[in-house]
Amino acid sequence: MVLLSKISHHKIKVCLFILSSFFLISCGGGSSSDGSTTPTNTKPVAVISPASDQSINVNSIINFKGNGSSDADGNTPLTYQWAFSGATTSIQSSTAENPGDVSFSEVGTVTVTLIVTDNLGLASSEAQITVEVSSTNSNQAPIGSISHDNGDGSLGTTTDISIIEGANIIFDSNITDPENDAINYDWRFNGASPATSTNEGNISVNYATAGNYTVSLVATDVNGNSSTFPAAPLKIAVLAKASTLPVFKSLPLLSPTIVNGVAKYTLNVEENVNVTIDSPSGSWTTPMMRYNSLPLQPVIAAKRGDKIEVTVNNKLTSNEATTVHWHGFKIPGVEDGGPDFPIAANTSRTYTFTMNQAAAPLWFHPHAHGTTATQVYKGLAGAFILTDDITESLESNNQLPSASNDVALLVQDRQFTDDPNNTGIRNLVYSSAGVSGMLGDVILVNGVEMPALEVSTSQYRFRIFNGSNARTYDFALDTNANFYVVSTDGGLLNNPVAANHIMLSAGERAEIVVDFSNAYQQNITLISKAFSAGGGMGGGSSLANGDPFDVMRFDVTTQITDTVTLYTSLPTNADINSRLTAAMADTSRTFVMSMSGGGGMQFLINNKVFDINRIDETVASGATEIWEISNTSQIAHPFHAHAIQWQILDRGTTGGTLTPSSGIDLGWKDTVLVQPNETVRFIGKFDPVINSGKYMYHCHILEHEDNGMMGVFEVLP
Repeated sequence: MVLLSKISHHKIKVCLFILSSFFLISCGGGSSSDGSTTPTNTKPVAVISPASDQSINVNSIINFKGNGSSDADGNTPLTYQWAFSGATTSIQSSTAENPGDVSFSEVGTVTVTLIVTDNLGLASSEAQITVEVSSTNSNQAPIGSISHDNGDGSLGTTTDISIIEGANIIFDSNITDPENDAINYDWRFNGASPATSTNEGNISVNYATAGNYTVSLVATDVNGNSSTFPAAPLKIAVLAKASTLPVFKSLPLLSPTIVNGVAKYTLNVEENVNVTIDSPSGSWTTPMMRYNSLPLQPVIAAKRGDKIEVTVNNKLTSNEATTVHWHGFKIPGVEDGGPDFPIAANTSRTYTFTMNQAAAPLWFHPHAHGTTATQVYKGLAGAFILTDDITESLESNNQLPSASNDVALLVQDRQFTDDPNNTGIRNLVYSSAGVSGMLGDVILVNGVEMPALEVSTSQYRFRIFNGSNARTYDFALDTNANFYVVSTDGGLLNNPVAANHIMLSAGERAEIVVDFSNAYQQNITLISKAFSAGGGMGGGSSLANGDPFDVMRFDVTTQITDTVTLYTSLPTNADINSRLTAAMADTSRTFVMSMSGGGGMQFLINNKVFDINRIDETVASGATEIWEISNTSQIAHPFHAHAIQWQILDRGTTGGTLTPSSGIDLGWKDTVLVQPNETVRFIGKFDPVINSGKYMYHCHILEHEDNGMMGVFEVLP
């Protein structure tokens, strides 16, 4: 029946064409007035949309259009004849240009044809597609993923991201349809510009304001099957632009002269050296004491077994004596640099010793009695980085950060005069009046207030030296993220300890490893957390001990692949693995730190004020001893003993049950913070080859030390 209809339809068209031609000829339409022939009429072109064969499910709908059809001669309007044959459809024919939605209610094959005819009656060739109608929904939703460029132009990242406000991110899609159906794209940018987009990919989105945003893409094929990418929207953390901070400065490394295998150094002790202090509010010059007129405190680097010779020339014009105390060193008493061997002004002294201990962050500073606090405060100090075979092996095997990822941080607090006349000079302000010692209100890291250090997405080893006169710091990251403590005063821990803060009192050191691998484009601040420091204010400062503050900032600006996998344990031959127990002790000693207000504030150990001519304790050569330190005052005191490195046995409330050491307390220590009403016991062995002569023990709040909270012990030869 359909075929007959088609034949009749074509016969009618032929008759009409003949009649039309006859009419044109009769009326003279077949030629022009000058006898020329009219141009030949070309057939129009029928175009079906969609143009390709289709596969759909029963009861699906397809929108058909013929408006892409055309006539080259412009003989319009066109007439349309649609036919739908085969399986049942909602219509069987149509003369509309665009029949619109057609539903397919029967499984099978449907042939769709279209013929268009121009206004002169010339018909097109037949356009045809087939539609395969299935009984089940085998059509699948689009698959794939979306990605972004991290804000740096490198596409391919599919994870959440943190960026700085004002940044543009380019988003891209890699979406396909299993049946090769056409896909519609619906990007949804929560809180960004643009809010939506129908582009397939390479969409640049601006994040102008700090906040938390999300991104997702809904991809839908022509059959209505959709997928959302990713299943949970990508999170975009937009961080506020960081304020401009002064650039971090590295401490200068001293170079020795090697003579007959001895590393020789010279330290010229000088004052009134003009030092530039950089701060977020600007820079100024401060006259300070320095070694070798250097702008910053120096670093000496050595390896275990090295022979060291340091000549100190006292060039202080104030006519003050000085010394250089080698803090944390295992060396003979005569080379220790204590107050019993002062270097008078305009004289020299050469220290000679061999480094025979584990790698550690050691340091050096003056120790002349009565002027230790002021000379350190004015700028005399330096770091001493000791390495050994174990640390060098860990570094070469990428088990410890090294080279540019190994950074010394000398943290000190200072106070400066104002500069109302803009002279560019601000002098140091010092006071020993406060019972807590001198506390400054400007925190310096390597001589810079609040510096910014640019780092990469890798692990960094920060060697933190608390070189302050009296202040205790509770170091942490403002993200509250964990880091690893790998070293204490005297060397590496056998096992790195995960922590989110570490408290260091004056004189203490620690090495921490911070991982920035997931912090690209973030700004992370090293802070000191608030803590209770007991009663008493420091001299002259509005920033009390225990107040919170920022220390410095790490700007993660470079993206790299980190090659370091942090060590999990040291070799069995590491010094720290030779654990001492209470049963090994030859003797025990008790030291009580106290403060007395009678007749003016007194700082006492075992109820005695320091007397350089008195020997308070005598230690036998080669002895292993337990020292029990208690604090009966209202503020914490860092107890420092010269000569050796110690291992903490236990600690706790005085008179109560002491808790065995664990974690960070398992490291080598030469300085231990003892809280009010706390008792700490540590144990150490005096090496008969190294240790002999007089040494000091004292509170490392330097104002307390200078005012008598110190004693003398002698190790017999």
